[in-house]
Amino acid sequence: MKKAKKEKDLVQVLKGKLEKGKGVDIGTMFVKCAHKKGDEVIFKSQRNAFFEVEHTDFTKNILDNSKVKYIIKQDKLYVVGDESLQFANMFNKETRRPLSRGVISPTEKEALPMVELLVKSVVGMPNYKEEIVYFSVPGEPLDANFNVLYHMKTIEGFLKALNYTPKSINEGHGIILSELAEEDFTGMGLSFGGGMVNVCLSYMSVPVFKFSVAKAGDWIDQQVSMAVDETASRVSAIKESSLDLNKEGNLSKVESALSIYYNHLIEYVIENIKDEFDKARRMPQFTKPISIILSGGTSLPKGFSNRFKEILDRLKLPIPVGAVRMAGQPLRSVAKGALVAASADESKK
Repeated sequence: MKKAKKEKDLVQVLKGKLEKGKGVDIGTMFVKCAHKKGDEVIFKSQRNAFFEVEHTDFTKNILDNSKVKYIIKQDKLYVVGDESLQFANMFNKETRRPLSRGVISPTEKEALPMVELLVKSVVGMPNYKEEIVYFSVPGEPLDANFNVLYHMKTIEGFLKALNYTPKSINEGHGIILSELAEEDFTGMGLSFGGGMVNVCLSYMSVPVFKFSVAKAGDWIDQQVSMAVDETASRVSAIKESSLDLNKEGNLSKVESALSIYYNHLIEYVIENIKDEFDKARRMPQFTKPISIILSGGTSLPKGFSNRFKEILDRLKLPIPVGAVRMAGQPLRSVAKGALVAASADESKK
């Protein structure tokens, strides 16, 4: 009975009848927040990056007047968020990232205050005390050793300090809540991000398995960079602006290498999904083909979904697969799914 009510609440949220709560996607590249205003879902985003600039009173006044977000720490001044990229481009240098492979970077000593400021800037203050906010966390990695629990508890602490009631949601599960209401939240959500790929298989909104792998967009950039002797920034720019995975002939050296490593990444993800099916002890009986939803920045090049389908047809999963499609808003689906969960919880108060 409780399960049926939960599913009904989730559908009501998507139909715009419930408005309380917020959803936050803590991504390697961006931090995004979703909340409802009437029937509309409103998104706010900040780039997950920072850049050190010369600390003078003059510079500080200019930043204050321009309402640029920054942090001063130990006589150093750091521009945070979207403007950090503008400063980096102006000085022909790279921004620094407070997150690495989907979690707070253990090697970036300034990571914690940067993440706290970015989270605060997109989430804002709660509409009322202890408003529920769901925030995304990656699944436990199958191929790397890093601390998801530390990351989760740190973000939770930042949100509690703002007087929210924070709850975590798996990134892949968020995609399912965002995109599969019409299919009773049954299917698979895949988030191809910059730092990792997150996977979740769900049956009637309940995760069957969820995991992550540490090969993703940044890994592709690094591998192609080494293969063709080009900077990772240049490779990333081509990938994001002009790569077409439907294209077969007349490929540049970088495009050819990107195509090869996209193939490898998709094969790697599908093989790990098959392994998880093999390890699962209690698998629900899927009576009809499931949908697979693709999202995340690394999934944005033209032809990605077609390439994924071609490789999936060759490797095959042990359950029937129906539609394979992109999320309606691939860069926002995790935040939207987190909002769905938050609004459903708020409706029970």
